[in-house]
Amino acid sequence: MKALYALTLLSTLAGLVTFALCDTYEEMEKFHKACIAESNTTEDEFKKFFDNGMKASDATNNIKCHMKCLMEKQGIFKNGVYNAEAGLKLLLSIPAISGHENEIKQAVNSCKNERGANDCDTAFKISMCIKEFKAQL
Repeated sequence: MKALYALTLLSTLAGLVTFALCDTYEEMEKFHKACIAESNTTEDEFKKFFDNGMKASDATNNIKCHMKCLMEKQGIFKNGVYNAEAGLKLLLSIPAISGHENEIKQAVNSCKNERGANDCDTAFKISMCIKEFKAQL
C-alpha cells in the first residue's frame, strides 16, 4: 500500500506538492492518514479516484475535502483562501518540473481564483485546474 500511495501521489500535482513539502516518506504518510481521517475518505475511495485518472466528475465530497486537508497541511490553503504565492514557491521547488517556471506561474495565476460551493470544492477546483496545466508540461 505504501508503494501504491507514493506512486499515486507522485503522479499527480497534489502528490508532487506533498512530496516536495515532506522531508520523509513518514511525514507524507502522516499527512495522508490525518487527511483520510479528517475527510472521512476511505482508502478504497481514495485509491479508486486516483486509479480512474482523477476525473473531477468522479470526485466525492470526501475526496474534495481530502484535497483541501492536504493543501492546508502544506500551508497553501487556509480559511477557504488559496495562498498563490506559497503555492507558487512550493511548486517551483519541485525538481521534477524544473525548467517550466513560466508555465507554473501561468497555471497558478490562471487557477488561483477558482471558486467552488464550499472550501472543499474550492481547494479541489484549484488542484484540478493546476493539474490540467501540469498535464501540458
